[in-house]
Amino acid sequence: MNAAKPRRPLIALAAGFLLPGLGHVYNGEPAQGAALLVSIAMLLPSAAWLALHVPHPLLSLVVAIGAMASLSIYVHSAVAAYRTAARLREGFSPGPWNQGYVYFVLFMLGHLLVLSPLAGYAKGHLLETFKVPSASMLPTILPGDRFFAVIRVGHPGGVKIRRGAFAVFVYPNDRTTMYVKRIIGLPGDRIEIDGTSVKVNGMEIRHEEVHDLGDSQRLLADHLAFRESGDTGGYTVLWRKDGRREQLATVVPNGHVFVLGDNRDAAQDSRRFGTLPIADVTAVARQVWFSMSAEDGVRWRRTGILLD
Repeated sequence: MNAAKPRRPLIALAAGFLLPGLGHVYNGEPAQGAALLVSIAMLLPSAAWLALHVPHPLLSLVVAIGAMASLSIYVHSAVAAYRTAARLREGFSPGPWNQGYVYFVLFMLGHLLVLSPLAGYAKGHLLETFKVPSASMLPTILPGDRFFAVIRVGHPGGVKIRRGAFAVFVYPNDRTTMYVKRIIGLPGDRIEIDGTSVKVNGMEIRHEEVHDLGDSQRLLADHLAFRESGDTGGYTVLWRKDGRREQLATVVPNGHVFVLGDNRDAAQDSRRFGTLPIADVTAVARQVWFSMSAEDGVRWRRTGILLD
């Protein structure tokens, strides 16, 4: 029989924060520790999966609830391990798993085989978050916006690529960089641009001029704003009043899309790098979850704005 070894509450607390459930293993509760690890690891991917199946305005809320639930269980489990260790100061008989090297192995396996793969699955197959550094998508997406994007593009049960949607893609001229632009044309579409006029298959998608941009009204001092339409509804685009007007006509090849920035004179898009392979479209933007800039600070009113 192993000699009694008192449990140290601070060690239990630290172990619980290093890996969910590790503090319980330290206290002689390996089954509870394993259950806590799996439940916490599953919460965020489950919340991400659920967020894809609720009405779009609820996406950020569902993810936030999942994150807060995961964090609260994580902290509660570490505190519970501390309290249990405080009751086991005397008379605790260690089991075979109460060894330093076992804790180390469990720590490594827990992160490598449980936490990292599940977090990677959520990021690589469900939802990912992006931050916009530039003004190329004004007035819809502002510099400093953070948004959720649906990763499941073109997969069974995933999102479909439609005209008007925001595509997140690998920038053709630097494949280490991700861009976000609006899809204007699908495979087989004929795109014609003449000044501020944009036609898709002979149909004008530019409509009335816009004179009220709300919080972005200052942009009208040197820009013209127009409404355009896509499969997903209407949106507003900007053209500089003193911008260079150009003409372009092209047919989108099979397996490609044609993308434009909403801030037309400040965007690197298909007018510069050509049509974009659909295979390079990795996600479709869905909802702003946070927005901040050095000029405005935190822009709380942008939280929850839909991008589809």
